[in-house]
Amino acid sequence: MVGGGIGVTPFASILKDVVNQNKQAIGRITCNKLYFIWVTRTQKQFEWFTDIIREVEDADETNLVDIHIFITQFYRKFDLRTTMLYVCERHFERVAGRSLFTGLRSVTHFGRPPFEKFFNRMKEHHNAVPRIGVFSCGPPPMTKSVDAACSKLNEFDGPIFNHHFENF
Repeated sequence: MVGGGIGVTPFASILKDVVNQNKQAIGRITCNKLYFIWVTRTQKQFEWFTDIIREVEDADETNLVDIHIFITQFYRKFDLRTTMLYVCERHFERVAGRSLFTGLRSVTHFGRPPFEKFFNRMKEHHNAVPRIGVFSCGPPPMTKSVDAACSKLNEFDGPIFNHHFENF
């Protein structure tokens, strides 16, 4: 799942529901792993969602959900200040197991997500499944990037990426 900007809203209830169903062993969860990519300009824009991710992390006892947060405000400003923030973030994540910026266990990245590279790692890790569902909601440039990555990887052997999206 990929949520960008206000497109992250529909995924809030989905993340909570999937983790709660998995925790209760209801048996309706048939996926082995759920990857969630949150693309936001700044973490402060959606502090309410940070709280939801924290709830999901605390309830996810089986490590079903793998969350990656991409903060894009630094995309064009990779100066000394940004480099120092990046170094501090990586060090803090290694030492404390949490993000310095969000306080979450989720990995925080700077810049735009490399969807093709990310999905390729998924494809390698889950090469026994016939298809991988990709759901995205956000601005058109983001969903087009997700779609392009899925299409590119579908040219090769392995799981097929089925992309479903909603733009706002």
